Amino acid sequence: MSSDFPVPNLVRPYLIAIFTALIVTTIQLLVLLVSIRRNLLQAFRGDDSEIPRRNSTQNVNYACENIHFAGYLIGYVIWGYILIAFFVMIIAVIIDIVITYGMVRFVESFLKIIIPPILFAIFQYYMNKILGQYVFLQQGGDVLSINHRRILMVFLYFNFFLDALLGFISSIIRVLKSIIGGIIYMCRLDYSSLGRKLETLESGFNAYCGFIHMECAHRHPVLLYFTSLLIREHIYESTITRCSKARRRWYLAIFLLKNPTLIYRRKRFFLQSQTDETRMMLIGRKNIKTMCIEEPSINTHPKSTTV
Repeated sequence: MSSDFPVPNLVRPYLIAIFTALIVTTIQLLVLLVSIRRNLLQAFRGDDSEIPRRNSTQNVNYACENIHFAGYLIGYVIWGYILIAFFVMIIAVIIDIVITYGMVRFVESFLKIIIPPILFAIFQYYMNKILGQYVFLQQGGDVLSINHRRILMVFLYFNFFLDALLGFISSIIRVLKSIIGGIIYMCRLDYSSLGRKLETLESGFNAYCGFIHMECAHRHPVLLYFTSLLIREHIYESTITRCSKARRRWYLAIFLLKNPTLIYRRKRFFLQSQTDETRMMLIGRKNIKTMCIEEPSINTHPKSTTV
């Protein structure tokens, strides 16, 4: 029994979806490898612009998350590939139906509805940029200082009602962008779809952070070189050929000159060590139950060291 309902050919959309998902997933994995290298270098330098700074109270969580990293990566890659293929196939089927069955009237009606708001939003965007640069800011926008304050207040009052409507449209676009971005970046564990403030709520991103922190703690090049240097000096150098104290101080000075940020960390370490030693002395004296306890004077606010 033949049916009058036309059925589109799904072979072409299926092939397009499969190959598109494969290409997008491969590109995302390559970018992920580059991000791992960049984030490791940032962690070595102590830069927390992309990865949250390591907290010593979360060491157990970092170890557990590092264990989950490999499995989470495989799961995210598979699920991202499926989602990309599914949504690309839906879009390809819709385009194939429009081309095959000539649904030109429907496309025209849809474009008549959606194009005017888009053009108006683009017009307002560029108008605000031009007004902000040449009217509301001094020196053509080179200085962040308001110019013509009264005109700005009047413009904000009348622009408020229009922005309320555009804000409603922008909220819908925000949801659509979140869905599309979450699908495309599903296999990227270094990217959190929840945003910077809520990124710790995502298990995949936490696993990635644990992996980065564990690698930084165990594969830091300065740490490995310093450890190998100590081992080499301890094994191969005799007591006669060991460096003198003055020579070691010159090595330390040169190292601190090339790494000025370590000067302040070294100073904080010494201050903390002195504070801990003072506390231990006080605890010991309290245990002896002496009548007079004198705390050694410690300069907790030394002058800053300049290099």
